[in-house]
Amino acid sequence: MRLPAAIATTVAALLAVAVAAPRFSPATLFPIAVGWNLAALAVGIGVIRAAAKRFGAAKSAAGVAITVGAVAVATGVQWTGRLGTVFPCHRNWAWVPSYFLRSSPLRSVRATVDGTPIKVCYGSPRLRNRRVLGSPLQPYGQLWRTGANEPTTIRAGGPIRVGRIEVPDGVASIYSVPGPDTWEIVVNDRTGQWGIESEYPATAELGREVVAARTVGKRREAFAIWVEPAHGSEALGSQLVLAWDQTEVRIPLSPGASR
Repeated sequence: MRLPAAIATTVAALLAVAVAAPRFSPATLFPIAVGWNLAALAVGIGVIRAAAKRFGAAKSAAGVAITVGAVAVATGVQWTGRLGTVFPCHRNWAWVPSYFLRSSPLRSVRATVDGTPIKVCYGSPRLRNRRVLGSPLQPYGQLWRTGANEPTTIRAGGPIRVGRIEVPDGVASIYSVPGPDTWEIVVNDRTGQWGIESEYPATAELGREVVAARTVGKRREAFAIWVEPAHGSEALGSQLVLAWDQTEVRIPLSPGASR
């Protein structure tokens, strides 16, 4: 089905704004996001009307229901096992912010740790000419969701070990307590919550471990996570690297104990 020119142009504009969203602060982005949602709604209505005209109301309604249902299932479920390493990152649709453009976009990284596939999902905040770590925005010694929006989450195709902390189900959220020289990594069994630190689910905590933090020369604008092979005395497993501004933290990863 060929879309009308006005709808196609609006879709292109919406995509351009979505790509540019991380450049704006949350306060600046909010009114833009409201307008974006209204425009997206208008496009959706236009597409439904065009489809109904072409294929009939019943088929159009069925197509909308299937599409919305597929998106809800793919992103609204915290998938586990190997499916979790393939399906999109979980979005907490119970929270209103999930329906708006994000100044800290959702990012993911996939890797293999000694034969075990993993996927890490995280929100990627920006510096925007600020100092964040060790400032009033994120003081040293206070719990952090290790990113933005939902807490950082790791999904594995089997049991995984984060540092020395066993994650038997292969799915966990990763919080942290940043410090100038060391970070305390906090692994939690709960993954469906929004990342508000004051509502941290302490009863589901799997463990904590302290790792070294090092200062690097170049400032990194966007918070990033990636996986590297372990080296040196840690020849087995991999390392989960957290990097932002001039701080870099490495967390050992290895397959967990099988049940």
